Amino acid sequence: MPSTSSAHPLPHSILRRVSSSALLLGGMLAVLGATALASPWGAATAVDVLCGAALIVAGLAQILLSASAFDWRGFWLTLVCGSLSLMAGTGMLVLPKAGVEALVVFLGLVLVFESAAKLTAAWAFRDVYPLGWLLFDGLLTAVLGTVLLTSRPAEAGVLLGVFVGVNLLSSGLMFAATGWSLRHATRA
Repeated sequence: MPSTSSAHPLPHSILRRVSSSALLLGGMLAVLGATALASPWGAATAVDVLCGAALIVAGLAQILLSASAFDWRGFWLTLVCGSLSLMAGTGMLVLPKAGVEALVVFLGLVLVFESAAKLTAAWAFRDVYPLGWLLFDGLLTAVLGTVLLTSRPAEAGVLLGVFVGVNLLSSGLMFAATGWSLRHATRA
């Protein structure tokens, strides 16, 4: 039976493998995050291209599904939704600046609605969650959503790129810290 660390029930070989993978992933995400922060418009454009490509693939898949089932009850709905996805994705690729601006508005709306849910939950579940932290999180989310929704088009891409960069960098640091912690556990 393989030996295990006293702090972890997993064998050392698994801990070493996971720690190496976490360190590698953390380093890659941190580099991507730093790159996004160094070039926020480039990062926003990359997000736009990925979303546009995903919409095109989804649209084509829906159109192909509807083309194979003319007698299906959902034929028209699937055809229309697929066509809209295809048009939106194509628009995002052809007009990346407009696509970035649309993503910023969408993200801003999502954050405002998320903020409303968090603030409602802060009052509704104050016995379960720490009221202060949930209020803080809800208010911060509201500020971020409002910043996105009120930003000028010229700032929109920079904000999206910065948000993506910060997210990638913080995720990278978290995975790297996890990798270091697991590596330390294998040495104990």
